[in-house]
Amino acid sequence: MNHIFQPIASLSLNVKFACAVLGILVIHAAFRLLETTLPLHFGQADARYRVRKFVVFIGYIVAILFLVILFEDRLGRVSLALGVAGAGAVVALQDVIASFAGWFAISLSKPYAVGDRIQIGDTKGDVVDISILRTTILEIGNWVAGDLHNGRIARVPNSLVIKGPVFNYTQGFRFVWDEIKVVLTAQSDHSLAREMLVGIAEETVAHFLGEAQPAWKRLTDNYRIENPRLEPTVALAVNGGSLEFTVSYIVYYTERTVMKDRLFTKIAEEIRKSRGKLNWASSSTHASDSSAMVSIWR
Repeated sequence: MNHIFQPIASLSLNVKFACAVLGILVIHAAFRLLETTLPLHFGQADARYRVRKFVVFIGYIVAILFLVILFEDRLGRVSLALGVAGAGAVVALQDVIASFAGWFAISLSKPYAVGDRIQIGDTKGDVVDISILRTTILEIGNWVAGDLHNGRIARVPNSLVIKGPVFNYTQGFRFVWDEIKVVLTAQSDHSLAREMLVGIAEETVAHFLGEAQPAWKRLTDNYRIENPRLEPTVALAVNGGSLEFTVSYIVYYTERTVMKDRLFTKIAEEIRKSRGKLNWASSSTHASDSSAMVSIWR
């Protein structure tokens, strides 16, 4: 094996540096071409993404091996210098190292994956890429009402994964509990209002329950979690002389805004048909932005 690398070891340092630059450029161009063309042979978006990430990873490995082989005869001489420089680099690049550790934790424990909707710190959105140093998120919310995408791309350091909580809307149980508030006058028929709200909520979320119930059963088999009521509930409170109904229900994590629109559309229609038995209290009718999120770590 030594006779194969003997011609390389005999090269001068300047020639090796020139070969290193040229070799890295060639490797970069070759794997860049593979990264662009190879995923085109796969139909599913998820498969294309995985192939692209695999090609990038192999490219890094090939580049490192190339440099190790090229400078193999000089690695022993610079080991002490590398040790001293490495100690300084650890201090100077502690954020980078923490982000790399975060990437390792993400790869090992899988708190989230590409395609999941998560919240890290104040940033909430859908994960579109996970690199060694950063997680790329297509953001939702902020100046856009509800859970709609605002078009902004956020790149969050992976170090935040090991420094704080990560909320996952998707993993394990793909539903969240949400609620709306309906405020009626004190003279409204509260029994009729409750019956109307329960009926509308059950009808609107019925198609979710068939999928949510077995999904929650699988979740409770793996974790010590209480078994809550998945069917919609309606709670009444008297607030400022008005009847305030809170309608709670489960909804698929991407359809919170759509679900509120459906519910309020049907509620407004039923109140119109009530012939004065039900009346809006004022313009204070609103939808609550709060929801109980299920955060699952694996």
